[in-house]
Formats: sequence, structure tokens, C-alpha cells
Amino acid sequence: MNRLVGRLRGFVAASHVRLASLVAHSERTILLGLVLVASSISFVIGFVLAHYYSIDVLSSLLIFVPGDCYMDWPTRVGHHCFSDYSITVNIAMVANPWDPYPLYLPPDFKPARFNYTAAGMLPHALFGLLGKWLNSPRLGMFAYLAVLTIAVFTPAIWAARGVKGLDRIVVFVVCALAAVPVWVVLDRGNSIGFIAPIGLVFLVSLCRERWALVAVMVVLAAMVKPQFVVLVVVIGAARQWRAGGLALAGVVLSNLGAYALWPRNFPRTILQSLDNTLAYGGGASRAATVEGSNVSFGKALLTIPDLIKAGKTGGKIPAEFLAQPRAILGYCVLILVVVVVFALGRRTPPVIAGISLLATAALFPALSNPYYLIFVVPIAAVLVRHPSGPPGVGIFDDPETVGDGRRVAGVCVTFAVALSIAQVPLPSAPRLAEQTGTDVVLRLVDTTMSLAPVLWLVVLGTVLVSYARRPASSGIVDDLSEQPRQPTMHRADA
Repeated sequence: MNRLVGRLRGFVAASHVRLASLVAHSERTILLGLVLVASSISFVIGFVLAHYYSIDVLSSLLIFVPGDCYMDWPTRVGHHCFSDYSITVNIAMVANPWDPYPLYLPPDFKPARFNYTAAGMLPHALFGLLGKWLNSPRLGMFAYLAVLTIAVFTPAIWAARGVKGLDRIVVFVVCALAAVPVWVVLDRGNSIGFIAPIGLVFLVSLCRERWALVAVMVVLAAMVKPQFVVLVVVIGAARQWRAGGLALAGVVLSNLGAYALWPRNFPRTILQSLDNTLAYGGGASRAATVEGSNVSFGKALLTIPDLIKAGKTGGKIPAEFLAQPRAILGYCVLILVVVVVFALGRRTPPVIAGISLLATAALFPALSNPYYLIFVVPIAAVLVRHPSGPPGVGIFDDPETVGDGRRVAGVCVTFAVALSIAQVPLPSAPRLAEQTGTDVVLRLVDTTMSLAPVLWLVVLGTVLVSYARRPASSGIVDDLSEQPRQPTMHRADA
């Protein structure tokens, strides 16, 4: 018995030493290593599940089955239609997209009313018109996907340019090829992918305190998805009132002005769109909020009650289970983060406040689909490349950017980014998913995707408490013409 206890103590001590040696590395090294290791584990587990258990591993990671052609759309490629593009482009081409059922879709798939804003439909309308002008909707879709691919790869290309040799390949693989959210965006053709380059410029501008450019990025982000207007809080936290006012004015004018491009029933379409959005968030998507594909804060906070309920009902959670808390928990997190970030003001470095608000804006809605995790890609880019630092340095390697003694906060952000990028299929009980319009039934399994909102809740708590206890030091580069400074290195591998 004493020998067994001794072995257990030795194992615990050895594990503690290994963990300590892991976190002793720089955040940049941890991110790159963790993504590569998790991706390798994902490949091995995926091979076993696919080869021996006939699990569709790729569809499990991408969440959605490949057969998504709900109508006989001309954008069909095999049995795939990139449905988030195809649905939206067909609706965007009608005179008033916000009328009830402007396009027929199965009632069990689509809410009665379309919830996109006019600004959010601009990319789809532009490429839809291009396809119409070329008399080939498929060419319009391919052009859209090409631009979307460039957009989601932009942070990886920028980060890879900051290093040389083999490290450049590793950085590109980690920030692009191994990033599951990138492939989910491309598989759906969802315009949320345009947040990747916008978020990158937003974070780089915060590092350099270029407030005019930050304001422009807030306007562009809110055009892609209106909830990203929350990013304006970072300007208010820095007490840049003029830039913040211009950003808010730009958000309002750009989003309202876009409705004029659909002149039928304008300006009544503005109220129609607002009503559709409120109806969608309030009840039409209620059933989807309890599914495994939801990465919202509300879903994360109700994980334990959901597991208990699923155990009692044989794995199926009723749509009405804790419906009211599920609808408002994310908004509670949003209000708390906004108030704390604004109250902390200059105690929090702008780039850290920007990271916190990017995560909050993406995950606070009651239903946040997996492609919203694309926000982690620009964060990963600045973790591996400091905008004003020498090659091989990330923002957490520079105390002048994030403040001294932020090790816990840096490691938490790094782990959240890494495990949001590299997701692993779990050897769990398979669930069946039928291909639309066919008799093919796919076997899918759960993945570690559901950990992402939990990790980001931990990040928000850790980061905000850290800077509430002790403010960051100033000294961020404010002039793009300055020579890059040499960050202070505290770790040998940094």
C-alpha cells in the first residue's frame, strides 16, 4: 500500500514538473506547440474513428453535413451548396428581403423571417449581381469564396511574414491550415469570415494606438455582423471620445444607409429588419440554442444543467428547457464585460481590451454558431507576431504592451486560442444525421468545440481581474514611423 501511495505521489510530482516546464515557455511557443500537438491527436483519433467505427470525422469537426442543398440551386457543387451563401444571395436578390418568406425554404429549416441586416447582405448582393451579369451564379459564388478564402488566410499570411525559415511554415499552418474555424467558415460560405482581416487590423491598430483606424475597423466589423459594434467600447475605455463618437456615427450611418439599396418599402424595411432580428433571437432559434453546435456563453454556463437533463431524457434536451435563462445569460456577460472594460479604462492595455471585446461580441448571443470562433484567428496572429517587435516575438513577450507580471492571463488566452483553433473529435456515442434530399445517414461524434466558450469565460474573468488588481504600464508605440523597439525578454525561449 505504501509503495502504491509512493508511486502515486511520484506520478503527481512528475506531472507537476512537466506542467511547470510547459508553462515556463513563452506564450508564443505554447500556442504553436499546443496547436500542433492537438492537431496530431485529432488526426490519430479521427483515423481510428473513421477506419474502425465508420464515423464521418470531417463532418463532425465541421459540424454540418456536406449535403446542404435545400433547393435546386444553380450554385450546387456536387451535393454541396455552401448554403449560408446560397440562401442569403437568393434572398438578397429580391425586392424586399425582409418580407415574410421572400424565398421558399422548408419550414423546419428557416425562420419565417430573414434576420440579416442590409449591410450584412452587401457581400452576397455584390457577388450575386456579378453572377447574374456573367449569367453564371456559380462563377459569382466561386468569386465570393475566393475573396472569403483570402480574408480568412490574411492573419496567417501576416503572422508568417514576421518570421523566417521553417518557423514561417509552422506559423501559417497553425493560424490557417490547422484552424478548424477557418474551414467551417469556408464550408458554410458565411460572411463572418470577413471579421478575420478586420479583427487583425483592429488589434494591430490597438497595439499602435492608431485610433482613427480602430474606429474604421469598428464600423466595418459592425457592417459584417451588427453585434460587433461592441468593439467601440475599447475606444471609450481609452477615453478617445472623438474617435469613439465618429465610430458610432459611422456604424449608424453605414447600417441604416445600406437599406436604401433595397428601395422597395424603404425606410419601413429598417423596422421590418429590426423586428425580424428580435423575433429570431427571441424564439425562432430557441431549439438550436440547446444543440451541440452552439458555442455561446449561455450554452457554456448551462453545461451542467444540460448534462443532467440529457441524462434524464435519454440524451435529448427539450427546446423549452431553461429557455429564459438561456436567452439572457449571454447578455448578462456582455453587460458585465462592457461595464468592467469601460470602468478600468487605461488600466487595461488597448489590445487586451480589444481581445476581450472580440470574444464577447462573438459569443454573447443566445445562438452563436461554430463559425463565430473565427475571431480567434486574428488573436492567434498577434500572439505569434508583435506588430512592432522583432521576429519571433508575440505581444505577451513584451511587458510594455501587456504590462508586467501577466503570466496567468497570457497562458489563459493562449490555451483558449489554441483549443479553439485545434479541435479534437471525441470517442463518444455517435449521433445520426441524414443528408438533405437523400437516404444517406452519416454517423457523427462530438468534439472539443464545446470547450471554447468555457475557456473564453475563464479568459475574461482572469484578464479583467488581473488588470483590476494592478494596472498595466504605459509606453505603447504611437507612431508608425518609429523604429521597432526591442521587447524585454524574461524567458530564454522567447
